[in-house]
Amino acid sequence: MPRRGGVMGTLGTDTYYRQLCETLGIALMATDTDLKIRVWNAVASRMFGASESLMLGEPVSSVIPQVVRARVEPMLADALRSGDTHRFEFEHRDGQGSQRELAGNIAPVVSEEGERIGVSICYRDITQRIELQQHLEESRKMVSLGEMAGAVAHHFNNILGGVVTSIDFARAQRNPLVDRRVLDQVGDALGKATSLINGLLAFSEGDTRRGDLADLTEVLNDLADDCEVRLRGSSIVLRIGYASLPVIEVNRVAIGTTLANIVQNAIEAMPEGGRLEITSELAGDTVVVAINDTGAGIEEAVRARIFEPFWTTKGVLASGGGRGGVGLGLAIAHGLAQMVGATIAVESAPDCGSRFTLRIPAGRTFSE
Repeated sequence: MPRRGGVMGTLGTDTYYRQLCETLGIALMATDTDLKIRVWNAVASRMFGASESLMLGEPVSSVIPQVVRARVEPMLADALRSGDTHRFEFEHRDGQGSQRELAGNIAPVVSEEGERIGVSICYRDITQRIELQQHLEESRKMVSLGEMAGAVAHHFNNILGGVVTSIDFARAQRNPLVDRRVLDQVGDALGKATSLINGLLAFSEGDTRRGDLADLTEVLNDLADDCEVRLRGSSIVLRIGYASLPVIEVNRVAIGTTLANIVQNAIEAMPEGGRLEITSELAGDTVVVAINDTGAGIEEAVRARIFEPFWTTKGVLASGGGRGGVGLGLAIAHGLAQMVGATIAVESAPDCGSRFTLRIPAGRTFSE
């Protein structure tokens, strides 16, 4: 017979587990089948500013904030009924008045016979983790803004440098023919600058110009026609798989430009040829348009930044060969999609191609 010793032998099983619950480092409470509190540890007392004697026998919903109560109460009932576990998060002002972020885990309490006899809730203070995540996101944002500012400066420096050089040359020549040629070059340069600014505005706040409304099916058919013309004679095979859709009004410019920029990205990902597939389907109250390519794929680190202005797989500063301009195609697509309530997601891996999915709400009219 094994010898009982150590802490368990000294304290006894009941006392040991009681001390374990008290010193877990997380707020622990458990209920009976009526969801009345039967266990309330010292950490819960400190976290919620209420003693064990005060809380025993109280409904567990009394310590669930009103803002999340409607969502959490069904979780408690489900844990008791089916044995499922649940997780939720909420803001909470502790006993000292400090604002905290808490994460709650709900699980069934099961007897030795396998019967569910209550529910346990464990609360963890995740304030520090949330703050660290916010600091990290802020750092990433500042790095991205720094890179974008450098890219903007680079492109404008090239444009303005060319303008200044051309004007200086024209002044030295004092030739009307040279002046005319320089004016044409300056006009082209300023047009590029205007396009760059418009692209940044579209990324940041969406294209605010009123666009014509059109049926989504018409927009998709125009996209297919454009792709057939552009890919004629190329080594890229185009496949279209559109589902029959109801009449859905969309902003022609916003949706059309978004889809065109995603397709442009797909074409540029297949310089040696491949397969471009565009499909649509109605999923509940959402139209899902998927654009698949068989290009080189996108690494995870790049996927996280693919919708940032000037970020391309060709380097931080794009050369500007595509329809979207200097690394702004997907950024513009992202901005325009947000403007009309749509979302873009990307799935990709190296050597596995890419899949861009545009989800468009089908139950609304996109207009200002």
